[in-house]
Amino acid sequence: MSNQASLAHWKKEWQSALRLWSDHLQLQDPLWLFDFGEAKEAGLTESFAAIRLTSQRVLVNLQEVAERNLSDCSLEILAHEIGHHVYAPANMTQHLQLLAVIRQALPSVEHLGPMVANVYTDLLINNHLQRNTRCRMDNVYQRLKAVGESQFWALYMRIYERLWQLTPGALTAADISAEMEGDAWLGSRIIKVYSKDWLTGASRFATLVLSYLINGEKEAQDAFAALSDTAEAGLGHSGAGVIQLPAISVMHPSKDPNLADLPHPPSPGSESEDTDNKRRAAGQALQPQDYYEVMRAAGVDLSPHDAAVGYYRDAVRAYILPFPTQRLRGPSEPQREGTEIWQVGEDLAEIDWFATLLAGREPIPGITTHKAVYSQEEIEDSPHQVCDLDLYVDSSGSMPNPQQCISYPALAGALLCLSALRAGASVQVTLWSGPHDCLTTDGFVRDEVSALRVLTGFFGHGTSFPLKMLRTTYARPRLTPTQVVVLSDDGITSIFDNDEEGTPGAKISALTLSHCKGAGHWVLDLPYDLDGPEVQQSHWRKKAVEPILFGQQQGWHVHRVSGLEPMLQFARAFSTQYYHADANSQDGD
Repeated sequence: MSNQASLAHWKKEWQSALRLWSDHLQLQDPLWLFDFGEAKEAGLTESFAAIRLTSQRVLVNLQEVAERNLSDCSLEILAHEIGHHVYAPANMTQHLQLLAVIRQALPSVEHLGPMVANVYTDLLINNHLQRNTRCRMDNVYQRLKAVGESQFWALYMRIYERLWQLTPGALTAADISAEMEGDAWLGSRIIKVYSKDWLTGASRFATLVLSYLINGEKEAQDAFAALSDTAEAGLGHSGAGVIQLPAISVMHPSKDPNLADLPHPPSPGSESEDTDNKRRAAGQALQPQDYYEVMRAAGVDLSPHDAAVGYYRDAVRAYILPFPTQRLRGPSEPQREGTEIWQVGEDLAEIDWFATLLAGREPIPGITTHKAVYSQEEIEDSPHQVCDLDLYVDSSGSMPNPQQCISYPALAGALLCLSALRAGASVQVTLWSGPHDCLTTDGFVRDEVSALRVLTGFFGHGTSFPLKMLRTTYARPRLTPTQVVVLSDDGITSIFDNDEEGTPGAKISALTLSHCKGAGHWVLDLPYDLDGPEVQQSHWRKKAVEPILFGQQQGWHVHRVSGLEPMLQFARAFSTQYYHADANSQDGD
């Protein structure tokens, strides 16, 4: 069959496959690939078909299909790929959630999450097509042969035999042990029971197959390589990721009363297992490293730093508030109140000749000449000006790496930055650690990504405040009122050291408060209150807090938090307070 005739046949079958799912379903035509060269250029290297969730596209390697003797299965192949777009995973958000749930259930072999997700969603889609449409999915799998001997592949085939009530051995010639027979029964129950709640089913399925992957990882990868149609489903994705797992408890399917037909719920396992399940059932936040791994598993091409930017942006989006605004004195308009005598020596242009002639007397300078008298009246509705944000985030060794685990200074900074940018302000972000460890945006910017890339960097060295940044930024009074915020711990005391030019830090600090035209804030993780008994009864702690108390005397607002997590609470309260505060108090509080 020629390429043109083959293409016409596949296009006709495409329309038929769409109608199997819905008479009203619309998807753009697949990308038809006629040889391995085109397939490689399109990124389709192992599987004979694939999907791209970002572009809502199906890819089909027609040469690979022909070589696998599947050309007469065009309806089944296309209907299957459409099923990934409309059923499981259907969209990028659910795909990322699926991968996150499965990875949590695959300790030590998390990297196999994409393969397990692919196998699981294939089971869901194929079972629907076999039982509810004219597709003969069993014919497809009778022709597909596994590469090598894989127990996971044998289990996969036996699950289909149970789902479709096929004769044992119809799809697999492998010897099925009693243990595998039990697992196949559980697998078929998962597909049937959780066909609508398939995210919960995914955790059960991944737990079921874990032992098969640990004992036969290489064999499983080889066997399923040709079916990896969702391996790069997220290629080209640049949107939001997943920062929290769905509320799904993790348990082996044999302990799930919904699957095993148990008369009573299974008794809980160990105390630690029960606690872990409760924690997962409430929904568990992903760490930035997990966020990165899930995105990569979905086929998204990004670096750990790019992933961290996305993580903190997504994490604070729900909390973003308008940033503080400052009321400006409204422009005034002159109001004419009457006239008075123009005196000799005053500006000739001020003479109101119309009023002078109207008086009916001969114009005599200084005697009968008149000038207008005006008063100034302020406009009632004066405009508001958004305060810029100048943010300094401690990145010394006492702070967590925001690219590996949740960093509350980074979360708080992200919330402040995004609130400011959304309100129309400009932000300058400076990440600092040792004397030569300083990263900053290109001045005050309006670019969200630039701000977050600086914020999510990490040094992890000593502590030395970047006095040069303060000195340069506030060498002159700011034209726009600016809120200066420092997120740190007791390392803030280095702000009173001398800078590289020998200028005392105390002088630079005072000049900052004078020239920012807004206010300065220190948000410090301190294990004790500045005026608490721990300080009063300890000589060395008194000495340690003296620089901080001096900063208060200078005019810095010191916000003490216990631990790093309350920094996020401060950021929320800060934006709320300044946005709702009396406008006239914005310039100093």
